[in-house]
Amino acid sequence: MSLTSPIPVLQGNKGAALRSEGESLILSRPHEELDIPLAAIERVRAEGRSVAVELTAPAGATAVVHRVEGVSEVAATVFADLVNAALPERGEDDARADGSSLVTVRVLSGAGKKTGMPVLLGWAAALVLVANGVATGVAAGGLPGVFLGVISPLVGGMGLAAAGGGAGWLWLAYLQWHLPRYGITVTARRIADRSRLLGGSGTHMYTDSTGVSRTLYSKARSETVQVAYDPRNPMRAIVRQSRPRTAWDATFALGLLCFGLALIAMVVAMTVGAFQGAYDDAGVPQ
Repeated sequence: MSLTSPIPVLQGNKGAALRSEGESLILSRPHEELDIPLAAIERVRAEGRSVAVELTAPAGATAVVHRVEGVSEVAATVFADLVNAALPERGEDDARADGSSLVTVRVLSGAGKKTGMPVLLGWAAALVLVANGVATGVAAGGLPGVFLGVISPLVGGMGLAAAGGGAGWLWLAYLQWHLPRYGITVTARRIADRSRLLGGSGTHMYTDSTGVSRTLYSKARSETVQVAYDPRNPMRAIVRQSRPRTAWDATFALGLLCFGLALIAMVVAMTVGAFQGAYDDAGVPQ
């Protein structure tokens, strides 16, 4: 039965949305879109400010549930009533198919546009560093001004790059600790090899708790790897590595972060010294 009633569109947290379209429900997230046919749905439940789409499952199997949080409570009730009324009629004794196998996932092309934000931030940081170098050079004047005007942006750029790289690496080390403990660990199988120049890395595929197949790049040479992911955000996943390797990564990342912060502090000291007249005409600190 097609969804022809005026079913509301549910807007949830973190950019999630659930709407009806033809004979399917469309669950949109920032990075992907799920097409859930009515034939794959057992029922829709309104649970306060959340709505749960429960898929059909064979007898004895655990049903997959897609949930959208933070929706309008009134809209969720109306949505659930109208969709449930449009579901195919099934008897209690009728065999249930695996609804998750009927769900299709599309990666949204617009998701990649978010990668433009780091580029903009990078350009903004570069402009700030150059402007700071010019201001520092003018404040210092003479030979110190020329020296500081050139060296300040270079040191600042190195500091930002090191601090950013260290923070990112430290975040990955944190995920190596957090996800195996508080996430879900599954086995992923290699489906494609990348260039051998990258150390024999390849693409591994795993299936999350909602039945969606996802891919992850790994440098592991084995056919299978252990993947830990966040059940609330299955796209946040890591290939598990040994504790000594994680400890080494965390130590190196912390050192890189501290080095970057030290360089940034050096630039700040140069700038403050220039504006306080701490350099003589020969460029020697007074």
